[in-house]
Amino acid sequence: MKHHPSDPPALETLDAFATLMAETAALRREAATAVLAGRPVPLDVQAGLARSHAALDEAADRDGRAELDCGDDQSLRLDLSEETHQLENDVLYLEEGRDALLKHLARRHHGFREALRQGLREVSGPAVGLLLCDCDAVLRAPGQRFVTAVQPAWNAVALSRYATARARRPVLWSEAPLAGPGIADLATVPPRAFAYAASLGRQIVDVAGRESASPLSLQKSSLLESINARLAMLLADPSWRAFAYVGSGLQFRRGETIVARQDVLGTIGQDASLGLLEHVHNIVDAVDPEREHFRVEDDGLDVAVTPTATHQEVSHEFSPAEGLRALDAALSLDLGQGPHLACCGGPSGLALLEALAGMAADLRCVFVTDRSDLGQRARELCPKTAVVAHPDLAAALLSAAAP
Repeated sequence: MKHHPSDPPALETLDAFATLMAETAALRREAATAVLAGRPVPLDVQAGLARSHAALDEAADRDGRAELDCGDDQSLRLDLSEETHQLENDVLYLEEGRDALLKHLARRHHGFREALRQGLREVSGPAVGLLLCDCDAVLRAPGQRFVTAVQPAWNAVALSRYATARARRPVLWSEAPLAGPGIADLATVPPRAFAYAASLGRQIVDVAGRESASPLSLQKSSLLESINARLAMLLADPSWRAFAYVGSGLQFRRGETIVARQDVLGTIGQDASLGLLEHVHNIVDAVDPEREHFRVEDDGLDVAVTPTATHQEVSHEFSPAEGLRALDAALSLDLGQGPHLACCGGPSGLALLEALAGMAADLRCVFVTDRSDLGQRARELCPKTAVVAHPDLAAALLSAAAP
């Protein structure tokens, strides 16, 4: 039964957009769980996803953008293209099946079938020990905002089927936090299908739901909570609210906080972007006036509030290698016994791949990037690497490699 709502709800505000995407996460999680269990997807779930797609499609103009109200006569023009496309993919998948979706993806992504053919050479074969899926590459397209990058249901099915059939230790990895929002809010794989390694491995949840976290000093924890509370209050103001909806948004990672001041599309005006940076410095100065405990780092897109180190502290620097060691200690990954498969992408994915290549035997990789230089570097780090341009291709590749 196909669902094509004729009168979708109006989408006019940032609040409505955020609420709609949160609702799609619950619907997609229910849909993926049903598909994987071999049960029919409830009709109300299919209808809900179809309504959500229609609402985004109706709100966006020909360029895929919509002007959304932030409150107090403030508005933000956002690109809704990726969210709209992924809901379209889910509706098609649930109504017409996997083959229809793959045909659709082949029309959307240039070189789709050739990328699958070449990629299968690297990911097919024996079962893997560790399946490490970087959410920032496999769930979130390059340049897509974090807070609305909900994992599509079909993507969740593809990853889960591969994990169940081919991997002993499936893990969802991210630089982002576990919640608030975080990867546990945005991922739609069924419960216990994957372990989670958030905040670069500083927050770990195993498949049984047991949580562990890297230690932080009580003093730094208390000061960072104060900084986070002030940042949350700032971004609750309609004048600054837009920053939660661009790029990395506002992320309260374990021991570190990230706030976006711009995205790759240049959504935020330069004056406002610089104003946000100044506010972050002022907030940190108010809590840590001597900058004894925190430093502020800015790359033009994201502002990071990061703990400084003292000689008494250990595990203070954030790095993929440190996170992988914590993950290995928590889950007994047995990295010396391959093969293992990493799915990662972008500059942060290179750092993760380099760290994993130094620890793991017989490593393979699916690397997601639209930049040839990053793809070349990934192959240098891990010769058994399939380079694909979009998370859709990575998920389709895992789907094709699963029995």
